[in-house]
Amino acid sequence: MEGRPDRVPEFVARDVMESVCERLLGGGFVLIVGESTAGKSRLAYEAMRVALPDYWLHIPSPGDEFHDLREAISPRRRHVIWLDELDLYLGATGLTVETLRSLLDGRRRAEVVVLATMRVREYDRYSARNRDVSDAATWRAGRAVLLMAENPIEVPRSWSDKELRRASSAADPRVTNAAKMSSRYGVAEMLAAGPELVLDWRRAATMGEHRRGAAIVSAAVDCRRMGLHRPVSTDLLGKLHVFYLQTEDRDRRLETMDEALAWATTTVYGSSSLLTAHADGGFLAFDYLIDQPFLPAVPDSSWTALLSEVEPVEAYDIGWAAVDLHRSDHGMVALARARDHQVANASYAYVIALGNSGRSAEAAAELHGIIGQRTAAAGADHPDTLQARHDYARYLGEAGHFGSAVAELNEIIPDRARTLGPDHPSTLASREFHGRYTGEAGDPRAAVDLLRAVAADQERLWGRDYLQTMVTCMHAAQYTNNNGQPTVAAEELQDLALRMTNVYGQDVPQGLNIRYEHARAIGASGDWGRSLRLFEELLHDQIRILGSRQPRIFSTRHQIALATGELGHLEAAVTMLRILVNERTELFGAHHRRTLATRLTLVRFLARLGQPALAFAEGRSLTADCEREFGSSHPLYREAATASTAGANPS
Repeated sequence: MEGRPDRVPEFVARDVMESVCERLLGGGFVLIVGESTAGKSRLAYEAMRVALPDYWLHIPSPGDEFHDLREAISPRRRHVIWLDELDLYLGATGLTVETLRSLLDGRRRAEVVVLATMRVREYDRYSARNRDVSDAATWRAGRAVLLMAENPIEVPRSWSDKELRRASSAADPRVTNAAKMSSRYGVAEMLAAGPELVLDWRRAATMGEHRRGAAIVSAAVDCRRMGLHRPVSTDLLGKLHVFYLQTEDRDRRLETMDEALAWATTTVYGSSSLLTAHADGGFLAFDYLIDQPFLPAVPDSSWTALLSEVEPVEAYDIGWAAVDLHRSDHGMVALARARDHQVANASYAYVIALGNSGRSAEAAAELHGIIGQRTAAAGADHPDTLQARHDYARYLGEAGHFGSAVAELNEIIPDRARTLGPDHPSTLASREFHGRYTGEAGDPRAAVDLLRAVAADQERLWGRDYLQTMVTCMHAAQYTNNNGQPTVAAEELQDLALRMTNVYGQDVPQGLNIRYEHARAIGASGDWGRSLRLFEELLHDQIRILGSRQPRIFSTRHQIALATGELGHLEAAVTMLRILVNERTELFGAHHRRTLATRLTLVRFLARLGQPALAFAEGRSLTADCEREFGSSHPLYREAATASTAGANPS
């Protein structure tokens, strides 16, 4: 092969090449969607060369204002605006429908083309069926931009037989070798050196001469995971990367920052590098790295350091990223800063982070006031008002007020069905929570029926392997277990866990929740030894993925203590539970329903340990707290009263 050895690999036309060219010639907004390293950007570039050879090319940097770009578009020329990785241009102050229209309107359609690429994972965040029900304003703004692309062009990671034949006959040996590896990886994935770069990064973190370089890459990857949409400055990478060095590496001589950045930005096969340098001096991590399933939880120190360096509008995006990653503690800090600087929608986002952090009663109280404000400003049927009502009911239920939550949802569901449609994702979300809180209120059989009906509608609309379908099926199995059928539930949950792993990978938070319910059902069926092993494995993975302060982790620790006690190790279980009560009290409050539930298990084990007086005293205190918080008809009050009586009269 002639030419420089690091030249870009030969381009092999994808099957959609002709369609992309036709769309470009038609002008307007053209969006190409596919997995990381599916070949989106190369396809866009080559199609642009073929279809728009005499157009002026504009490549704005993420975070730039679009005003200067509008001024630069001369009516005497034709222009193409390239937005590679479109998600970097969305967010609190990013691309809007109004901006997009201002770039395209007022000219003949073919005179200006906006050409964008987007990873399918990011695109799905804005799809109708995958809407995060709490991120209403951000979701609508981003989705409105995507809808302007009409029919996005999808580029599959796996190549068709025709594409493989074209690749096999290429003159470039790198392309023909990649075609031979197509049974495991996509051809573009191999040409982008994705798997090889991942190996280089992971190996450099533990051995060799580029440990600082590997730490810098980890810091840049986590900046993108934390919601920072612009290139990261050298100074910020210098501050963050120390959190990713092995302890022993911090005291040894490592390569300089310049040497580390040179290594991280070196291209492999002339195509990709771990970091990409931008004109302003910042660096972006290769998007292939961001989607890797082995990534651990972002360190607490990284969240704290990043938030001290960003603008308030960036703090808003970081806050939502924290909520998405189930790190509501950091989400609250970020969104509080955005709220204090009057960033649009930050106040509502803060309330959601507050509720997700375990402080559900406080969130419900805030939302009660927001409902009145939104009703007065926009009307009772406005989607934002309905969203606030849904979230109010959601956090009422999470706070333990199940009957009130069910009553609220009984009114919300018909209102959403009437205004949005019975099959709208928001309507189905309200129906799902209605089923769950019906079960928590003491009617697990009805909950199973309600949830199976929701799952059937989700499967009809979006398929059996749609994420939310599987989550709803998990809750149906959860209440099947609560209804006295743990063996049936365990079988359903084991199948769900396998399907979740096959479709979404083993580390998605929803998969962790399925494993939690499966281990709980195993314990309820009497196999406490296996249940304990499953919960201990789950706890390890939860901490690795979510960090140690996520509310769900405390539930897993509760179950570990329960299984330990059921296996006869009562003293160890009591010790675990006392520690957990203290931690839950500190984080969520003494009267949070999960704190009270841990106290209930403690009372039961104290009685079985042969300490009836202590069990009775703590049981009476617990019963009084449950009655004061929830009333005498609440399931938790009834269980506490029974446990207190049992403590006074041990068998």
